[in-house]
Amino acid sequence: MLPSLKDGMFFDMPLKYIFSKLDIEKRFIHFDHLEFQYDSRDNYIIPGLYREWDDGYLTPVFFDKDLLLYYNGHPDYTVRFTSFLHATFFIKEKVCLNGALELTVMENFSNGLDLDIDFKEENMKPHLKRFQASNVPSDHEIVSKFYLSQNPFSPSDAFQSSDNETRLFSLKNDFTNETREKFGVELTKVDIEQLSEYYKPPILEERDQIFSSFLSLNKYFIENLQEQSLREILIKCGLKEEDLQKDGKKLGSLKLLTLFISHGLKKENFDEMVGPLFVLNDLRQLHGHLSDISFEKRYNSCKERLGIPFSSTDLDVFKSLVTKLILLYQNLIDKKDD
Repeated sequence: MLPSLKDGMFFDMPLKYIFSKLDIEKRFIHFDHLEFQYDSRDNYIIPGLYREWDDGYLTPVFFDKDLLLYYNGHPDYTVRFTSFLHATFFIKEKVCLNGALELTVMENFSNGLDLDIDFKEENMKPHLKRFQASNVPSDHEIVSKFYLSQNPFSPSDAFQSSDNETRLFSLKNDFTNETREKFGVELTKVDIEQLSEYYKPPILEERDQIFSSFLSLNKYFIENLQEQSLREILIKCGLKEEDLQKDGKKLGSLKLLTLFISHGLKKENFDEMVGPLFVLNDLRQLHGHLSDISFEKRYNSCKERLGIPFSSTDLDVFKSLVTKLILLYQNLIDKKDD
């Protein structure tokens, strides 16, 4: 008999499902010819996977992250993360590998594709060998945005928006379009969608890789700003040339953007809003000083401004910054898509 529970309470329920040796070593026809290792028990224990009419079809197969590193570093391929836990592989011409090579990324990441179909063609054999080389044992953990979208427990699970750079690039594009419509000027030098084609997301907890991503994001969101356009808008808003200078020097792009958010968009708390972009700029400067004695102090200052502990990992810093930049552009645009 289950204990009496209140909303939000949890209890341990012992697993009563007993497997025989035959069950544990069971093979499914969908995967047998592909020679992947997997745990057939996942098919029966993990909610939403078992199909009585198609036994084993959704059994997860796990791969090491070195597979992502290979495709992300290859000049002919690009890896796109639609969330911090879901990636898609594309060839440079934007045609997905054989139509649907999608992977859900975790500590070891499991697949979100039909392996039987996607590796059937002869031209996919080299990819199959690479996947076989990166195949690792199941860790039985597949909960992710992708899993919840396929097995929704609520409407919000079924219709999820991106939570990472993909979302950030989209919001930045909306902001640029709204600014063009309102003020008749281009706020960026290069369209963010073009720049994002060359973006390589960090995959591992590896400092140089993560700081290289900071460098790219700084180019896209700060160095890409049209300072002259911002000045024109601010003059139209009633500011004078001397208001756009400090100590006889022209204000830089971030200071101009702060004034634009205040005087052009009439937003309150503008200094606080634009804070994540100043943190991004500081992280970009740290990229070339990873071994300096002052690095840790300056890095901790960035963490403090992001509101995260000093013990946060580099990947934690990256995710926190992206999350706050998403919030910034959500607050800047009038059109809301959530």
